[in-house]
Amino acid sequence: MDKPLAMRLADARALEVSLVGGKAASLARLRGAGFPVPEADLLTTHFFTRWIETVASTPEWRDISALLVDADGSMTGEVETLCTALKATASRLDMDIDQHKTIDEVADRAGSGVLAVRSSSPEEDLAGASFAGLYESVLNVSVEGLAAAVRHCFASCFDARVLIYKARRNLDPLPRFAALVQRQVASDVSGVAFSLNPHNNDFDEAVINATTGLGDKLLAGEIDPDRWVVDKVTGKTLECRIGNDPGEGTSKAVLDDAQLASVTESLGAVEALFDCPVDVEWAVADGKLYLLQARPITTYVPLPEEIRTAPGEPRLLYMDPSLGEGITMSGAVSPLSVDLFAKLFEWLGKYAFGPSFLDPDLKKGIVGTAGVRLYGNLSHLMHFRDPRRVAPEKRFVDTTLAELFATADLEPYRVKPPPNLAPRRMIQALLKALVRLGPFFAGLLRALLKPKAFLKRYAADLAAFDDEVASIDPDLPIFELAQQLFAAVGRVSLTATAPALLMFIYGGTEALMGLVDPSSSRQRRLVMDIRGGGDELVLEMGLAMYRLARLLPASAFGDLRALAARIEARRMPEEFLARWDGFLHRFGCRGPLEMDLANPKYGDDPDLVLGQLATVALGDTDPVATHAERKRARKEAYEELSAELPARKRRKLARIHRTIESFENVREMPKHHVAIVNMVLRRRVLRSARHWAAEGRLDRAEDVFQMKLDDFDRAESDESLDLRAVVAERGAFYRDVKARVRHFPHLIDSRGRIVRPVRDYRPGELSGVPVSAGIVRGPAKVLDSPFDKTLLPGEVLVAHTTDPGWTPLFINAAAVLLEVGGELQHGALLAREYGKPCVAGIVGVMDALHDGQIVEVDGDQGVVRII
Repeated sequence: MDKPLAMRLADARALEVSLVGGKAASLARLRGAGFPVPEADLLTTHFFTRWIETVASTPEWRDISALLVDADGSMTGEVETLCTALKATASRLDMDIDQHKTIDEVADRAGSGVLAVRSSSPEEDLAGASFAGLYESVLNVSVEGLAAAVRHCFASCFDARVLIYKARRNLDPLPRFAALVQRQVASDVSGVAFSLNPHNNDFDEAVINATTGLGDKLLAGEIDPDRWVVDKVTGKTLECRIGNDPGEGTSKAVLDDAQLASVTESLGAVEALFDCPVDVEWAVADGKLYLLQARPITTYVPLPEEIRTAPGEPRLLYMDPSLGEGITMSGAVSPLSVDLFAKLFEWLGKYAFGPSFLDPDLKKGIVGTAGVRLYGNLSHLMHFRDPRRVAPEKRFVDTTLAELFATADLEPYRVKPPPNLAPRRMIQALLKALVRLGPFFAGLLRALLKPKAFLKRYAADLAAFDDEVASIDPDLPIFELAQQLFAAVGRVSLTATAPALLMFIYGGTEALMGLVDPSSSRQRRLVMDIRGGGDELVLEMGLAMYRLARLLPASAFGDLRALAARIEARRMPEEFLARWDGFLHRFGCRGPLEMDLANPKYGDDPDLVLGQLATVALGDTDPVATHAERKRARKEAYEELSAELPARKRRKLARIHRTIESFENVREMPKHHVAIVNMVLRRRVLRSARHWAAEGRLDRAEDVFQMKLDDFDRAESDESLDLRAVVAERGAFYRDVKARVRHFPHLIDSRGRIVRPVRDYRPGELSGVPVSAGIVRGPAKVLDSPFDKTLLPGEVLVAHTTDPGWTPLFINAAAVLLEVGGELQHGALLAREYGKPCVAGIVGVMDALHDGQIVEVDGDQGVVRII
């Protein structure tokens, strides 16, 4: 038969996922490799085609398909209602003659045995999407009940959870379905095993859960199973906890040592076969181990091969320094951007320290790139400075990292530094750096001794930077262009922005805290008010967006495509066009997740601006008025604090106040300069990429960001270079991680173990660091990116970290909750300036809260109460 409705597991080819589904294909692969897998019948996707076509023709399916397009990945009552109707329709579908015949043949082969019917969708149990626990399985099925069990499993592919899961991953909502009919193993013990520890991401730890009987209650979360954590390298049991199965009432483990070793050994063998971490459902019957299901683990953080150490070797600890500062992106960064960062490290190292100081091999060096992130080798860095001493400095931008530095046991990761980091080599490199950084020290000295003269020179240096960038030929070869652009950034940083930033921090905001009594909440409030009310660059960007939005009626944003066309045709009011042009001229290089070259900037895609203006137009908050109030509060706070300080401290306060007002705009300037040159580089890369796409060398111009700079350079000189093959190879890890990881951790070791701070939250509460005062209640809205969902006025913005592209969302937010951040991080600064209560450094907040959940945010105490 060309389109078989059923086949035996023994006859299934392992790669025919489109025919038998992910679960069955995995079991066929295991069986073919010699693993003990029970025989089964497979109902193929052809068996269910007619049913799917019938359901897809219903009005309910048409309604839900339209709804899922704009559902923002969130589950709504309307989705639930429609899915309930679809499932009812699916469970009542009749079988045609061929389906009846197939079911009868499967039943005849089963004889009088008890069956288990399991879903096996082609989208299920794959590396990028597991659908774990979403599709239905039915156990203890009699031969007479087989048809009903198959219908029940099929109906589950219209469950709201399944369709929302697909929407979040941009998968086609139309189901593809197959099913697996197994003779049920009469298990004495069963369970689930993970080949990495899902609690800490450790690649060398297996976690095995077990209970008596079939294990259906374990999978449903209805019992507390026995649990083991086993070191896969040594075979040693690291943890053993006896569960609390109410049906057993025994304190004896359900697995003996030999059975535990057998499960662990099989788990390692399956992981080796699949070449990735796996979870395996297993059962023991009459002393024999059976594997019932195996699938790749989808929710873990992969580690690039180049920074892994071998199992059993001393581990290295890596930190991600750019979550709270720098790129302020918590997700995957494109290969082209990561490669650019690597080149910057190389050029900076050669300039400041010499050609061999910053080893690009992170296992030998101190900073670098790997995979899709920037990392610091903390195992080496801690030789130069104790992390506990660094913690107080970090708390202003990243309280979570500061907490880890202060409290985590990092000593096991201290290793002997490699020869290139020996003390003598370090001293030589640092002496050379002191000489090369002479312009920086001269600028810092000028800022300290002659601040007026420095500010005049500072303005001239910024203007010179703009002129220099404008004068560079944007069509230069990519390496030459990047070097010239970042040389300009380096020069202005040395002479202007770096000295000014240090003055702002250590001569301004940090020095301010030293004047007051830290135990006085009133004086701390005055300090916060003095810090606020400034004209910081990103704040100005948000205010400019608000002013633009208010120039048009809210109805103008109903059709953004039509609005964009009118702007392009210059058929808009003159005042709007003037402000629009001014915004793009000044802030066109900025945008959401802006430090990644792959992400469009406002100047590239005006639709980005219009989308965020539409969000601003929804609200009734006036950030201009709030900012004016903050400026007034700053003046009053300064006068009030000055009046109560003794004369000596009063003079210091006056000097600190002048420093803050003079240098506050520098905080964002180094990043702004990088954004300017990144936009030049992005446009340069896309000009060639669009040409290659037109020639058919690339599928999409945007695929160029999955290449490295060397690939791009070769592609321009070698027309025979297969760019699709380059993208397939270079972008493989990026694509995998982008689909798999929402947010990267602060600390991860060379065997994948994530080091997290331990927080004991009170029931119904979360806590962090108060960075903007006030108390409000509102529904939570959890966003992975600034364009993930629409933030409505009055909602509480919940994010992992934020960059300037999030600015418009702060205007409508009732309050802001951040997993990463501190007093001086971008999100905290904007929250204060817009008068929004904000709590930062809330470990696990992205998983603890869900959309629509009512929370009370106490920005005074740093507490979030779940109502």
